[in-house]
Parts: sequence; C-alpha cells; structure tokens
Amino acid sequence: MADMDFDILETLALRQGVFVNLERHLARMRGAALHFARPCAEAVLQQALESLRQAHGSGDWRVRLALDAAGQVQTQAVALAPSATPVRLQLASQPLANAVARGPWVRFKTSRRAHYDALQPADASVFDTVLYNEDGEITEGTRGNIALLIDGLWVTPPLSCGLLPGVGRAVALDEGRVTERVVRLDDLPRVQDWAFVNSLRGWLEAVWVPAGA
Repeated sequence: MADMDFDILETLALRQGVFVNLERHLARMRGAALHFARPCAEAVLQQALESLRQAHGSGDWRVRLALDAAGQVQTQAVALAPSATPVRLQLASQPLANAVARGPWVRFKTSRRAHYDALQPADASVFDTVLYNEDGEITEGTRGNIALLIDGLWVTPPLSCGLLPGVGRAVALDEGRVTERVVRLDDLPRVQDWAFVNSLRGWLEAVWVPAGA
C-alpha cells in the first residue's frame, strides 16, 4: 500500500443550501476510504457538511471535502460562477501511461494529481485537456469526464479505459443521456459534437480545438 500522505477528495455544488448529488459523492468517498483502509465516520462527514451548509445557506458554491489519513474532514467553499459555454477542449500532447490511467490515483479522487497537472491546458482559453492512454483510447479530462457525439449517439468512455468514475457521468448514464463505448484516437474525425461532464458544473457544451490553433 502506498504511504498515506494524501487526502481523499470530493468536489460538489452547494446551490441555495442544497448539496447536489450528495449521496453519490459520499458513497464514492466511502468507497475510496475503504480501498485505502482509511477511517470515514458518518458522524464526522455529516457534522462537516452541516456546518458548511449553515455558513453558506444561499448562493451557489463550489464545495471541496478532503478526508485525511486520520479520518478528519476539511471543507472549503468558494463562490461558483456560471460557466460560459461552449467550453474549449484540446487533445493532450502525450498519452497517460496505462499504469497510471488504470491505477488507483485515477480510479479514486485524491490530492495526488501530478499526472493531471502535467497535462492541463497551457492556453488559458482552453477549458480542459482530453486525455488518452497508451492504447490510443480516449479516457477523460483533467477536470472531469467527457461525452462525444458519434454517429448520432452520445457516448462516454468505459471505466476500463482508465478514468475517474465521475458523479456527473454516472447521472448521465443513469438518465440514458449517454452510453459507454470505447473511443479511439482514430475515431476523433468522426466526432460530431463534444461535452464536458461533471457533478459540479453539470453537462457543458464543448467545442474541439485542434492542437496549435
């Protein structure tokens, strides 16, 4: 087991005193805590959430929950501004190693994000980078999941390709808005439309920005 010098994270929206997709986020945090053999007491989680809710009862907020090795929860709330759409997406300059893409630091949301940070957009006008693995399979963005319209059908890469099981992605799958399908680099010319998906911001219309554009 790797050393425990990291936090398990969840990022979610608090809108007018209501946490969006809260139970899904807590279930994912509990699953990560179980995987890393880390305490995650329900009473600690609920106390942290209630304190945050009382302090931010109105407006829209980006909430960050961080569970440390001792099972303590730190919270942060930052005002959440509306997203200007469509957002711009661009392909990563290199693949993410399969060992990383299919490893625990992608499968679980933690503060160990060097693999994402190294591939974030260099151009401030690009919202996120679209990642792919060494097998040439599209995976996700550095900030959330992606959806692609191919042959008239909205699809999203399956978890087996190496990506975070995002809460917004899970909602879109449950609603039948997307289906899972492996998308390869060779398929990109056939993509008719793009979307960025996460629980914090929902489904955002996106446009593809060719490298160097």
